[in-house]
Amino acid sequence: MSKRESKKEQREYAKRLAQIDEQYDAQQQTRSTHGKRKKTIGNKLPNLKKQRHWATTLRAGSLLLFFGIILACMLYLVAPLSKINQISVVGNHQVTRNDVLTATKIKTGNFIWQAVWHSNQISLQAQQQNPEIKRIQVKATGLQAVKLVVSENKIVGFLKRGTSYYPILASGKVKQNKLSQPESGQPIFTGFKSAVVLQRTIKQYEQLTSTVKTSVSEIKFQPTKNDSKRLRIFMNDGNEILVKYSSLTKKMPYYPSIAQNMSANGVVNLELGAYSYSYGTKDH
Repeated sequence: MSKRESKKEQREYAKRLAQIDEQYDAQQQTRSTHGKRKKTIGNKLPNLKKQRHWATTLRAGSLLLFFGIILACMLYLVAPLSKINQISVVGNHQVTRNDVLTATKIKTGNFIWQAVWHSNQISLQAQQQNPEIKRIQVKATGLQAVKLVVSENKIVGFLKRGTSYYPILASGKVKQNKLSQPESGQPIFTGFKSAVVLQRTIKQYEQLTSTVKTSVSEIKFQPTKNDSKRLRIFMNDGNEILVKYSSLTKKMPYYPSIAQNMSANGVVNLELGAYSYSYGTKDH
């Protein structure tokens, strides 16, 4: 064998060895990648199981809590714990506590949730039972306690019929309990035979400022042929005012400034314009 042929065989042998090494390296790399994939998937599986377990537990817990709350509410609604054992009344000045309880028909032993849920109906019922009650709110202040917040139709004056006096409420309604003497601080209404005229007058009167209202002593309905709506108002300072009941709110605010400019007591005419004259200087 010549030297040339011997070198050629050596090169081919080396080439084959290199190819075998490359194939081996490729196989090792493939095995390594496949092993890593198996390892990664294997690591993920326990996490997925934990997440599914927590999700299932959370759903079950939420359902149990929901139904537990419903059950607790149902038990409370029928249990003695939901019955009223304490009632407080606030905001009443004219009507007594017993009057409020009678009008609302709320008493200890009633279910508190019924009283609170039907607050509007109870308020309407109380208004019908007692005209002095304007509105009532029923509020729960504890598991077994309620508070009745009262708004009243205040007494704004007294209607004189014969020798008796009847309280007039801010709503324009007249109470039927007669008094021999009116209470001080409220004006007396006389000459009113029509309930409609009285209610319209009261509605106008209630819109006046407290300063003007407290200066009124008596309001007399005194219509004439030329003015079917005329009022004669007697003031505490000795003056009189002539005005239509339909324009009482609009015209009465002018009175204080007019009275200041009067040199003597007299009449302030607010029927058509706004002027005054002393007693005895004009037929009034």
